[in-house]
Amino acid sequence: MQLQRQFSGQLIAIDTKTAIASGGEGRIYPIAQDSSLVAKIYHKPTDEDGDKLTVMFSMPPDAPIAEPGHASIAWPIDLLHTVGGREKIVGFVMPRVNKVMPVHTFYTPKTRREQKPLFSYLYLHRTARNLASAVNALHVRGYVIGDVNESNILVTDTALVTLVDTDSFQVRDPYTGYVYRCPVGKPEFTPPELQGQTFRDIDRAPEHDLFGLAVLIFQLLMEGTHPFSGVYLGSDEPPPLEARIRSGHFPTGTKRIPYRPMPAAPPFEMLHPRLRQMFIRCFEEGHGNPSARPDAKTWVNAIREAEDALVTCSKNTQHKYGNHLSRCPWCDRAKLLKGRDPFPSRQAVSNGLHLQPAKTKRKKPQPPVVTQPAVRRQQPSTGLPRPLGQYAVPLLPMPMSPRSRTPAPRVPVGKFERIFQDAAWGGVWGSLCLAAIGGIYSVIAEGGGAILGAIFVGTIWGCFFGMMWGVFTLAPNQMWRKWGGVLVGAAWGAFLLAAIGGAVFGAINSTPGIGERILAGAGVGAVWGCVWASFRPPLALPAGRVWGRRGGYLGAVWGSFVGTLAGVLLGAGLVVWQQYGVQMRPVNEFAGLLLGVAIVAAGVGSVGGVLSGGLLGLCGFSPKLPISFQPSGVKGGTLGAIWGSFLGTFAGAVLGAVVSAMFPAVSAGVPVQLGPVAGAIVGAGLGAIWGVVSGTVWGALGKW
Repeated sequence: MQLQRQFSGQLIAIDTKTAIASGGEGRIYPIAQDSSLVAKIYHKPTDEDGDKLTVMFSMPPDAPIAEPGHASIAWPIDLLHTVGGREKIVGFVMPRVNKVMPVHTFYTPKTRREQKPLFSYLYLHRTARNLASAVNALHVRGYVIGDVNESNILVTDTALVTLVDTDSFQVRDPYTGYVYRCPVGKPEFTPPELQGQTFRDIDRAPEHDLFGLAVLIFQLLMEGTHPFSGVYLGSDEPPPLEARIRSGHFPTGTKRIPYRPMPAAPPFEMLHPRLRQMFIRCFEEGHGNPSARPDAKTWVNAIREAEDALVTCSKNTQHKYGNHLSRCPWCDRAKLLKGRDPFPSRQAVSNGLHLQPAKTKRKKPQPPVVTQPAVRRQQPSTGLPRPLGQYAVPLLPMPMSPRSRTPAPRVPVGKFERIFQDAAWGGVWGSLCLAAIGGIYSVIAEGGGAILGAIFVGTIWGCFFGMMWGVFTLAPNQMWRKWGGVLVGAAWGAFLLAAIGGAVFGAINSTPGIGERILAGAGVGAVWGCVWASFRPPLALPAGRVWGRRGGYLGAVWGSFVGTLAGVLLGAGLVVWQQYGVQMRPVNEFAGLLLGVAIVAAGVGSVGGVLSGGLLGLCGFSPKLPISFQPSGVKGGTLGAIWGSFLGTFAGAVLGAVVSAMFPAVSAGVPVQLGPVAGAIVGAGLGAIWGVVSGTVWGALGKW
């Protein structure tokens, strides 16, 4: 089977006889060209599957764990469509995860003791912490897992977590509002308000995921015990687990219910006090008020606090327990389980004594007067399920701490934090831009030779650093990229020295308004940063022609960019033709006229482009955006220029119209009735030009 990656254009061959895994929706195959990737091919692909995958591709969640070769979330990184004829999306490409096992292997005492005996209680905390961090990354981006269960969570020997089956998540299209629902779910991880419901008919919310997340964390830290399992105290038939969840019967909680905790379960008091409080908050307070359940970020912080409070047992270094306890609960539990240590020592694992408890030799009959103490004899070593030489002892880095090679989860930046950060960077960018414009104006109008020299020096230094970057980071045969680095370095060097020179020249010569211009640039840049962070481009669209509302939206984006470029080129060309073909003007007058005409022409072109492009896009005549996965560099700069012109046109038009309406003196010489219209056109022109320049820079830097 030959398929094509939609965004990279690469042709890949799928051998249908080499399936890695198979499920109800599709099969997973290796990709021969890249062993770090796999392809999931649907049995019966639909158009809705393709639309859902494109939305997911356009808005990937931030990776909470930056570990080379590891993916916290097996997210689609490209789509696969058929070759020849009508292109149809039939699957997607995602990262391949190796050396992982389902999370229940680690929290179930029997399987952990048999397969991962050195996975300590500290690692169970870290697993829970990484799991909560991955869930938080999804919720921050507006996704809902829906089908939270132990089979879709894979864990490595170093407590790294990977969420799989991501194409079953609930996804909301931010541009159309359509919700691609998750139609399945396991009852034991389903919150009480959804028990017995048909998931295909329900839009789920993050608080529904939070119930399942709390169940998994409880099982990780309580030896696989489900929080709603217990001994029924009634005389009739014990209700099933779903009924207990629906009734909110949490056996280790604070309410009086007809259940008591399982006798073989660890005591609830073994958990860190903050974790106990959060479980009660989730399963009791959250029973009637789902919004009271702790969110994933709160779980990350609470588990980190509990992890930091763990201490090591003096008898067995594999025993970790909270410092709020007076003695090791795992030593007591090993005695309760008749020698089956939940976390056996390294020596016991090496000698193969961790699989079975030590048996007691029967005492021979003795006269009543003489007492003979029982002699304990260890079972012969039965060995590990696989040869010890392949077990890579020590299995895990010890101890797990901030110095451990297992990274602590990085909580993704929230939307408001992202807006604040981009606004701050936008303020810096705007200040530099206005300072550079002031410096260039001083060179043209006032003959600022010092600034011209600074720009020249900056260009030389930029070329040098760009050349060094190419020499030390690029292969010898990548000559075009090396020359590109030199040119980009020259541009950045000239820009920075122009900005510095403009600010210094204005301060030394007491140039009136230099401070106000820089502050105005900071304000404009901050607004730009907020707008850029608040609205994301449609980075992925279905294969084939795009029609209707989505096509109109795409056409408006393209129209603003093409209209801006056309307006600037036509307006500037007309002024230049008049300057050199009709009437020569002084340099200052020519520069002012050129700038003014370019702004107005850009405003007219961008507004007209949005309207005409939107109409053409409705009919399916709009091309797609030049997209790639997490674009940067040339592709990112191109996409940033297109998207920036669209954002700048709308933001500038709105601000221009509002300012002209509130302050009529701004549009002096224009009838009062037309003041807001003129302000909107001028504002759209300024915003479009600013958006093209700034979007190019921000897109090239990968600030999406």
